[in-house]
Amino acid sequence: MLLLSEGAVAACPNSGVHLPAGNLERALITLGRECKFSVLVQTSSAASYNLPEKILDSENGEFEQALQQLLRGSPFTYERVGPSAVAVLTRPAEAEDDTEALPAHTEEITVTGQSLTGSHLRHLQLDSYAPIDVLAQPELEITGAQTIAELLKFLPAVSGNSTSTSVSNGGDGTATVTLRGLPASNTLVLINGRRIVSNGFGGEAADLNTIPLSAVDRVEILKDGASAVYGSDAIAGVVNIILRRDFEGLSLNSYYGQAQRGDQQTESHHITWGKNGERGHLMLSLAHYSQGALMSRDRELSASADNRPRGGTDQRSSASPEGFIALDGGEILTNAENDGYRQWSSDDRYDYREYTSAVVPSQRHSAYLEGNLDLGENTLAFVEAMGIRTSAKTTMAPTPVFTRFDNGDLTIAADNVYNPFGEEVVDVRKRVLELGPRIQKNRTETWRLNSGLKGMWDSWEWELTAAFHYTRASESLNNLIDPLALSRSLKGPEICDPNTGCVATDLLGPSGSIDAAQLDFIRGGSVVEGTTRMSSLTYIVNGPLGSNYAGDVLAAAGAEFRRETIDFRSNDAGGLSFIGGHASGSAEGDRVIGEAFAEISVPLAEDSLWLDGAMRFSDYSDFGHTANPKLALRWRPSPSMMVRASYATGFKAPTLIDMNQSGYQSQEYLFDPCTRSDANTLPGCRGQADVARIQYLTEFGGNPNLQPETSDNRSLGLVWTPRRLQGFSATLDLFDIRQNDVIDTSPQYLIDKNAYSALFTDRVLRDDSGDITKIFATRLNIGAREVSGYDLTLRYEHNSAEIGQLRWSLNGSHMRHYLNQAAPGSPEEDLAGTFVDAASGGAGSLPQWKANTGVYWHKGRWEGGYTVHYVSELEESFTLNEKRVTRKINSWSSHDLQLAYALPLGLRFAVGIDNLLDRDPPFAATAFNDNFDGRTYDLSGRYWYTTLAYNL
Repeated sequence: MLLLSEGAVAACPNSGVHLPAGNLERALITLGRECKFSVLVQTSSAASYNLPEKILDSENGEFEQALQQLLRGSPFTYERVGPSAVAVLTRPAEAEDDTEALPAHTEEITVTGQSLTGSHLRHLQLDSYAPIDVLAQPELEITGAQTIAELLKFLPAVSGNSTSTSVSNGGDGTATVTLRGLPASNTLVLINGRRIVSNGFGGEAADLNTIPLSAVDRVEILKDGASAVYGSDAIAGVVNIILRRDFEGLSLNSYYGQAQRGDQQTESHHITWGKNGERGHLMLSLAHYSQGALMSRDRELSASADNRPRGGTDQRSSASPEGFIALDGGEILTNAENDGYRQWSSDDRYDYREYTSAVVPSQRHSAYLEGNLDLGENTLAFVEAMGIRTSAKTTMAPTPVFTRFDNGDLTIAADNVYNPFGEEVVDVRKRVLELGPRIQKNRTETWRLNSGLKGMWDSWEWELTAAFHYTRASESLNNLIDPLALSRSLKGPEICDPNTGCVATDLLGPSGSIDAAQLDFIRGGSVVEGTTRMSSLTYIVNGPLGSNYAGDVLAAAGAEFRRETIDFRSNDAGGLSFIGGHASGSAEGDRVIGEAFAEISVPLAEDSLWLDGAMRFSDYSDFGHTANPKLALRWRPSPSMMVRASYATGFKAPTLIDMNQSGYQSQEYLFDPCTRSDANTLPGCRGQADVARIQYLTEFGGNPNLQPETSDNRSLGLVWTPRRLQGFSATLDLFDIRQNDVIDTSPQYLIDKNAYSALFTDRVLRDDSGDITKIFATRLNIGAREVSGYDLTLRYEHNSAEIGQLRWSLNGSHMRHYLNQAAPGSPEEDLAGTFVDAASGGAGSLPQWKANTGVYWHKGRWEGGYTVHYVSELEESFTLNEKRVTRKINSWSSHDLQLAYALPLGLRFAVGIDNLLDRDPPFAATAFNDNFDGRTYDLSGRYWYTTLAYNL
C-alpha cells in the first residue's frame, strides 16, 4: 500500500481534455480532475473570466502542456508551487512580486475553491499552522486499498485501539480511526468538511465502513486539535474525507485480490458517471465491496491459544467440552467419554481458535449522488446524498458456561437427574460444542443528505447547508444459552418438571451428552438494534475583512444548530446477558446543540508574519456550554523557511451512550491480583482466588452527570523548502496534548484498587472464597492523559524526460510520552512503547516510532510504487508463573509493490503485492485475538491483487 501522502500525479488522458464553455474556475477544476493535478487560484478572479469550449492536447499525459494551452491569450499565468501542484496568478507586472512570496512547495494540496481542513478561510497562502497529510485520488488508486480503514491503518499518526474487520471477538463490523493513540471518540471524522452521524450502536465515533472509498477524491488528516473550528471530538485531530465532485465522463473499476495462502478473497466493483451542463453538474457513483474470511486456524501464529512455547501463557479456556467440575471436597474432575470421571488438569483446557475468524467476512453496497445547479446572481444550489448498507459475519467458538460466575442461579441441584454426586455442584465450566459455533451478524444502513446554497456577495463567499443523517444498526448473536432456562433445567424435578415442558440439562456428562431436546430448551440468541440520527443547519461566510500595511485581513464566521438522538435496545433475558454473549442493555437520549464560531488571519509583516485565531462557543442542552479558542503564529524568516506555532483548547462532549446507557454486561478479560499465591498478604483478598479464570462478569453503566473531557493542545513546527533544491521539502512538528476529566470505566483499575487497597468493595463483588462474582463499572470523569512527540516528513520530486516523474517520501511519527493516570491519586504511567490489549481495558499498541517511506515513478503509460511500513518494538507485561514479567514485541515492517499500465481506449491495468516479503505480525503474549494486535498489524501474509479500470 503506497502512502506517500500530499499531492497527486499528473496523468492527463492521452486523448486530450474536453472543456465545455464556462468560466476559468470550472475549467481549472475540470482540468485538475482529469489530469489528477492540484490547482490553487483565487476564486473571484477565475469565476469572472469566461472561456469558449476547448479541447486541450496532452501529449504523454503532460499537465503543464494542457495548462499552457488553456491560459494562452488570457490575463493569467501559473507557477509550480509543489509536487503536482500549481498556483494560477494574474499576469500584471505587479503580480511578479506576489509570486516571489509563494514558496516552491506546498504542504497542503488545495484543489480550486476548497479550503484546507482545520480552517474555514480560503486564502492564497499555502502555509498551514498545523501539519496536514493529504492522500489524493491518484495515490488512492495506486495503493490498492479498498476501504478507508485499510488506507489509514498504516499512517504514522494512527495508533491505539481503532476497530476494523481485522478484530473478530469484540468487533461489531464497524471501523474507526485513532490518532495519537487516543480513543476513536477523540478523532473527528468529517465528510466534505461537515460533521457526520456516528455509528448506530451509541455514537462513540463515526463508522468508516459507511463511507465507500470509490466515492473519495482525497483524504486530509489534520494532526492537531481543532475544537475551535469544528467543536467536540477534535482533540487528537481531524480526518476530513473529500468526496468526488465535478467528475465528467464514465469510470468503471474492478478489483480482485487474495492472500497467497488462498483465503481472504476480496473483490470490489464500482461505476461512476458524471455530466456537466450549461448550468450545473450531476454525478452518480455505485459500488460493491466483498471481503472474504481468514480463519485463526489457517495461520501458524494464530492457530492456538496456548502460547507457552512462545514464552507466553496458556490462554486456552478452562471451559472444555468434557467439563471442569469442582466438588465440595476440593476435587476437580472432568468427564472424558472413554475414561469416565478423572482428575482435571491444565492439559484439559480448550483451544477455541479452531472456530474463530481472524478477519471477518463483510459486504458493502453504496450509492452516492452529487449535483449542483447555477441559480444565477452568483448563487449555486447543491445536493449530496449517500446510502450504504454493510454486513459482517463473525464466527466464534461454541458457548462456554461458567455456572459459578455467569448470570443467574446456575447451581446444579443434588437431585438433578444427571447429577451422580449426590451434592449440589456450584462450579462447572463446560464448552457446549453441541450448540455449534456462535455466529455474530452485524448489519448497518446509513443515509446522508446534505443540501443547500452557496455563492458570493461582493468579495465574500457564503454557504448555507441543511443536513439529515440516519444510521440503523443491528447485531444478532446465535447459539447462546438462556440463563433463566438453564437455571431451571439444572434443578430437580420439583422445579424442572417435565410435565411443564422443562427439559433437564446434562452439564456433567461427556461431550455430546446434551441432546437436541436439551439444546432446544436452553438455546438463546441476542438481538441488538440501534439508531442514531443527526440533523443540522449550518451557515458559514468568509472573505477579506479589510487590510492593513501588511496585506489583507481574512475572516470567517458562522453558526450551527444540531440535534442528535440515539435509541438502541436489546432482548436481554430479564435484564441478564445471554450466556456466551453480552447484554447491550438500552439507551435512549437526545440533545440539541447551538454553536457560533469565528476565525481571523491577520498579517503582521508583509509576506513573512501572520497571526491566526479561532473561537467556537458551544451550548449543549444536556450538560451546559463551553468555549474553545485557538491561536497560531506563522513566521517566514526567509523564503525557504517557515516557523509555525499554535495553542488551542479542546473538548469532547460525553456521548449520549456515556450519559444514558444501562444494563450493559460483558465477560471482560481481566487480571485479579487475588489469584496470586501471596493473596493472603493483600488487604482486599480473602485468600487465593481461582487461578484458572481469565474472564469476569462486568456491568457498565452511563452517568447523566458527566462533564466534557477537556484538553490543551500545543504545537511547534518548522517547514524548510530550499530554493536551490527544487522539489524538496522537509517538515518537523512537535505536538503536546494534555487531557483532563477523561471519561473512563476501567474495571481493571477497580480490581487493582480493590485487591491492593481494599477499596471499591461496592463495585467489585467477591464471594466467601474471594472470587469476583461481578464488577460494576460506571462511567466517571476520573482520568488524565498527556501525549507528546513529533512528526517528521521529507519529500522530493524530480522530473525529467529520460526517467519521467520520480517522487520519494518519508513520513514518520515519534511518540515521546503517553502519560496516563487512571484516576486522581493513582500513579501516572508512561504507556509510550507499550501494548495493553483493548480486551483488558488497555490503550492498545502505542509504538514510539511508526513510519512509512516510498518511491513513486510515472512515465508515459507506466506508473509504479514501492512502499515500506514500519512499526517499532513494543513492551508488554503479564504474570507468568506468579511473577510479573516484561517482554518485547518485535519491530515489524511490510513492503508493498504496485505497477500499472495505461492501455489504449481509456483502459488501465494494475497489479500489486502487499507484504511482499510475507512477514508475520510479531507475537504478543497478551493479545486476546489471535496472538497479535490486529489493529496495528496484518495477519494475511503476502497478498496479491489486480485492478482493471476503464475511463471514458
